[in-house]
Amino acid sequence: MLDDFERKLLRVLFNFFARHRRMPSWRELSAMTYRSADELVHTLKALENRQYIDWNNKNDPSTIIMIQGWERREKRPRTTTAQVTDSSYWTQY
Repeated sequence: MLDDFERKLLRVLFNFFARHRRMPSWRELSAMTYRSADELVHTLKALENRQYIDWNNKNDPSTIIMIQGWERREKRPRTTTAQVTDSSYWTQY
């Protein structure tokens, strides 16, 4: 599960690429996320480790390749809810 900034940066990259057909520069990323380049590098490396992006040239964000532009859903076991068949639920309170 991604933290808030990782999710935000992933969506920023995906939406920027969808609109402009290129990846943003450091300056554009900083302006859109209000974060420094060091914070962006740290978060981009985390996204790469979790295999959301592929980033070969760590000096240039325009070389980022999107693998998946949205957070993966975790499989959670379904919980069953109790079925109330009589009206006791409504009359007990």
